[in-house]
Amino acid sequence: MSKLSFKFLIPLILLVGLFCTLFTACGDKNGGENEVEERGDTRVFKFAEHVGTISNPGIGYTTTDWFHTAVGSSKPHDKQGDIVLFFIDLSPFSSGANGKNIDYDLDAQFFTALRATFENCLNNGSMIAVRFRYDENGKENPEPATFEQVLKHILQIKQSGILEDYKDILAFVESGFVGKWGEQHGGKYTSVEYKARLLEAMLDCVPAPIPVTVRTPDTFAKYVGIERSALSDFKAEQGSDAARVGLYNDGYMGSDTDLGTYANREIETQWLSNQTSAYFGGEFSGNIEFAKKYDAYLPENCIPEMYKTHLSYINGNIFELYKDYVFDKKYDVSGFDNSSYYGQNVFQFIRDHLGYRFVLTESTFPKTVERGGNLKFSFTVKNNGFANPVKKQNCEIILEKDGKFVNTSVGLNPAGWYSGSTVKSELDIKLPALMEAGEWKVYFKSTVGVNSLSQYGFRSVRFASNDVWNEALGANYLGCVEITASVENICDNGIGEAGKDLKPAHLYSLGGKTVIDGIISDGEWTDGDLLADNGQYRLYAKCDEDNLYIMADVPHGAKAPVFNFRAKNEDNGQTYWLYRQSNGFIYFNHDDKTGHAGLSVKYSDNLCEFVIPFYMLELTGGTTLSGISVSVQDSDDGWKGTGSIKLDGSYKISPDFALFNAEEKATVSRGNGYEIVLEADADIKNIVWYINGRAIENQSAATLQLFNIQTDCIVSAKITTVKGSVKQAVLAEIKVK
Repeated sequence: MSKLSFKFLIPLILLVGLFCTLFTACGDKNGGENEVEERGDTRVFKFAEHVGTISNPGIGYTTTDWFHTAVGSSKPHDKQGDIVLFFIDLSPFSSGANGKNIDYDLDAQFFTALRATFENCLNNGSMIAVRFRYDENGKENPEPATFEQVLKHILQIKQSGILEDYKDILAFVESGFVGKWGEQHGGKYTSVEYKARLLEAMLDCVPAPIPVTVRTPDTFAKYVGIERSALSDFKAEQGSDAARVGLYNDGYMGSDTDLGTYANREIETQWLSNQTSAYFGGEFSGNIEFAKKYDAYLPENCIPEMYKTHLSYINGNIFELYKDYVFDKKYDVSGFDNSSYYGQNVFQFIRDHLGYRFVLTESTFPKTVERGGNLKFSFTVKNNGFANPVKKQNCEIILEKDGKFVNTSVGLNPAGWYSGSTVKSELDIKLPALMEAGEWKVYFKSTVGVNSLSQYGFRSVRFASNDVWNEALGANYLGCVEITASVENICDNGIGEAGKDLKPAHLYSLGGKTVIDGIISDGEWTDGDLLADNGQYRLYAKCDEDNLYIMADVPHGAKAPVFNFRAKNEDNGQTYWLYRQSNGFIYFNHDDKTGHAGLSVKYSDNLCEFVIPFYMLELTGGTTLSGISVSVQDSDDGWKGTGSIKLDGSYKISPDFALFNAEEKATVSRGNGYEIVLEADADIKNIVWYINGRAIENQSAATLQLFNIQTDCIVSAKITTVKGSVKQAVLAEIKVK
């Protein structure tokens, strides 16, 4: 058995051509290096834990949005985040809060605005959570005149279908509604009897199995008909409504009772420990001096409890004093290996372990497998996070070579990878014949919801291991295998888990898709996109049909970088300026005229990427921009300029779209058929299909089904989008056996 560090692997590839290129970077300064071992005909990949914060859907820091409403004139919002928690203000509809002493039903504009808001989150790759509330200012008794009106509002929400329609991205719903800030105290209907009725109504309103959370455990005890003191022994039946109930703790670590959240902390945190199908999270108490009168907040007490209660999210206000505590062995919790975090501060440890934290430790692959054969492999993941995923995830295996990939769904269930568990998954994947010989990388992809290829990386789960994440695919590298040519030209292009239903494989490429993540993926930016290069800094631009994409490589050295974009629209003479601060604040000098919904700016080290919707700069096809520039300032040093790059000439807006099909080279038996599915990042108006250059009559659907193929042929298509862009490409070269 031989053992190699990944950093020494590339020369060996060049010598013997056996291994594949593993990662763009080798090792991690905090977590150690990945390694590979040869064991006979197999190869074992070993992965080091990444020490740092990673973003994952439905967990971590919440992005909170105070969604203000008005009778007849509610407006949509545009928010982004791993979990966007909407505090939806219903005070204009309540006689107890609107100053008119009149109760109103929720109106059509309220639901129109909320739908548009949720749609923005869907298109931004975000997860959402919701609290409806009649007060956002700490007002006493803000509710409607009758509890029946509260129930009517809940029924309206159910009948609107909005929660059902966005259930794929809906993480949880806080029962909310009554009391100050929707925290179920200081209101007309905040007795435990009312709150239990409210919970029952919300469980009926919110589509199963999405969790509903309560403010205090006594509400749940009343709902299920047990004494509060008996909660620790209660175990909900799997799949029941009771199993969906969690807790939003807005007094977290504020005292020994979390400011009245718990009556008996030991008993009620044990109840939370049993609720693995529900959410627990909230807000750290803002008064640390008061919290310090008690012992609950101390790391030796809070860290074990975070594991016990499956803490999944916090609004970002973790006690700053945790930065003064160094994480080491004295804070270890039985069943977890957190040694990678020794020497880090406790603040970072808590932040990085909110929710699930999957660490890929090892995978085993055969060195070779024949094209069209079966790939049998395994990989092992341990969950070092405080919680398990609550929502079901859809899992895929992706095989990629030179930017082209095939994929198939697999029946794994990460929601069952509980905190503290180590899970070894063994898979047997039937490979399609259309895969060319050579070395293919293998990825695991787990996604909340189902995404089109245009949003393929959205809401995908990232492993906390070094050098495994592929942002464009939204997938985690597991290892690689050499696909060898089969003895004969086989025709079976089915792909899937062996012994299960196979589906026709297709070859895709995301090379034309720009992912705004502050990282340059392979093929994402090319020399054809380069606008300016002064030898130190570089500036790039490209377009799709709706957006201008900008990338700048500006070594800046700023502690708190502020990324500025400027350009002049030569058609209307207007100059546009926007910037993003390191704390996420965005300024746009035409915000009052156009707004900036859909704008995104991401950066890492010296790289920054912008996606700027055309409407913001009032752009159309053919519009000329001049003076395009990106500059960096340091807001931590008097906003001093630290670097800039500017285009001296002009840039013409040329709308384009990405075609995700890669050319498939396949073999079919004479007389058999072949299916081609066209995938593009645009709304298609018309498709003209061609065989050997001759148009196929009466065929314009995105799926082309060929029958009774007798001779070799080349299949191509001319695609015209609704917005007028045109592209022609070869999609398949078919040989007949």
